[in-house]
Amino acid sequence: MPTTHLEMSPPVPESEAARNLTAAAKDGAARSMSAERRRNGLPPGDSESNDPFPRVGPVPAMAQRKMDDESVEILLVDDVPDKLLALEAALSDIGQIVVKAHSGSEALRLLLQRDFAVILLDINMPVMDGFETAALIRQRKSSAHTPIIFITSFSTAEVEVYRGYSLGAVDYLFTPVTPEVLRSKVSVFVELAKKNREIHRQAEALRRAEEERMQRKLDETNARLEWETRRNHFFRLSIELLAISDYKGVLSQTNPTWQKTLGYREEQLHGHPLTEFIHPDDLTATNEIIANILKADTPLYFENRFRAQDGSYRWLGWTIAPFAAEGLLYIFARDMTERRERENEIRRLNGDLEQRTLSLQLLNQELESFSYSLAHDLRTPLRSITAYSEMLIGGEAGELSSEAAKMVRTVQRNSGRMTQLMDDFLAFFRVARKDVKQEKIVMTAVVREAIATVQVDNKRIIDIRVGALPPAKGDPAMVLQIFVNLISNAVKFTAGREKAEVEIGCLTDRSPPVYYVKDNGVGFNMKYYSRLFGVFERLHRREEFDGTGIGLAIVQKIVQRHGGSVWAESTVDQGATFFFTLAPT
Repeated sequence: MPTTHLEMSPPVPESEAARNLTAAAKDGAARSMSAERRRNGLPPGDSESNDPFPRVGPVPAMAQRKMDDESVEILLVDDVPDKLLALEAALSDIGQIVVKAHSGSEALRLLLQRDFAVILLDINMPVMDGFETAALIRQRKSSAHTPIIFITSFSTAEVEVYRGYSLGAVDYLFTPVTPEVLRSKVSVFVELAKKNREIHRQAEALRRAEEERMQRKLDETNARLEWETRRNHFFRLSIELLAISDYKGVLSQTNPTWQKTLGYREEQLHGHPLTEFIHPDDLTATNEIIANILKADTPLYFENRFRAQDGSYRWLGWTIAPFAAEGLLYIFARDMTERRERENEIRRLNGDLEQRTLSLQLLNQELESFSYSLAHDLRTPLRSITAYSEMLIGGEAGELSSEAAKMVRTVQRNSGRMTQLMDDFLAFFRVARKDVKQEKIVMTAVVREAIATVQVDNKRIIDIRVGALPPAKGDPAMVLQIFVNLISNAVKFTAGREKAEVEIGCLTDRSPPVYYVKDNGVGFNMKYYSRLFGVFERLHRREEFDGTGIGLAIVQKIVQRHGGSVWAESTVDQGATFFFTLAPT
């Protein structure tokens, strides 16, 4: 197996003595390196082939993949590069990872990062010699027992030898080092390191296995205790009626909710079959359901009446789950009496609602008949009254006295008012029944059309200003009716002004936009605001301002059918402003 070479710093100038000591080893090292390059797939003819001992940093990825997982690391420490090369070449055949350090401080840095099977340490090094380095190595816990072999080129006094052994040295080697002796000594510590590693691995595996076994037992015990604790808490604190029975339905455990809900103490339930408390009318169906639960071995839900301690019956919703492994039934129940009562009340209310709906349908039919009468039957005599009144005024029946002419004009005016009233009522009725279209509305165009529709007295000065109006979405014909009615109101209630001012605009900073029609007319008292949009409601006398009192009711109905809202603000004799919104586009 190839030896991977690691070097952490650049070489220092080699000495003449070191060259003499390592000259014989270079050829063998070069041959070993060439063979290793071939095994790693590197070409022998590149620039690096000229140097049999290339100095590298971290181990290349390819070399790392080729390393044996069982390899250990050997640290060589010497300030003379040739001596390091000679030692490395001598150890190339043992198939382990050789790491080189060129000083004691570099060796200490390496020991902070990794563990070594043995350290070959030169005694005579500048700055920090081998003894000082060994002393510092022994101070670190992880390297306190790492074997150290001192290597020296000079004879060592007995005191120095003892000093080395006191620092944890296991042997001394003198240069020139015999490769066989070096390999033999180092191999002993390599094998020892491997065995220690295997022992540590086995001990760690045994420790983890024992920890896992104990953890599993602890987890099982904790899970069982937690499950039992939660079950007891669940039974004690649950607002549901919980119970356990055997397959015959005999109760063995219940929670306190049974007493709170039905009034039974534990001793009144335990040892008694569940069917003992079921309403006689529900007993047969209940027995069939429980038989199906046991047969299918699956939970089922059902409801029945259960006798309380005071003799009354309450509706309970049951879920019974079989647990065949223990031969037990887990029972969950909930008091459904209030829900049943609400359902009965809902059924009663639905019956009332159906009756009211039928009544409303009949009323709608009557209203449609009445509308038909307004549109046809009642309009015919009014037309006759109006026609004959005009004939009388025109002299068809001869000359009328002034008093008679006044009466005929009164009849004519009232018949016209009645006709207008029926027309407005029919318009209101049509708005309530008509389907609302959803189209894009160009509000400015609609307002211009509304202004043209409203009859304006040419003798009056009426200033109508139209501001910027954003488009809306809805029924164009209905929205046109809104503006016609509001503009007509503004024109009508500014009749007493020398100059009538009507402003039509929109508040675009609101969402949805708020359209408005403002005038400088007589206004109204906000105290009577609740009557403003009522059908046939009037806030001014007919003698002052003519009208039927339906126009604003139609406006409100159209706005509501568009999903919007309408309101007004006014001060007496200072005008009024009507606002409305439509559903957002």
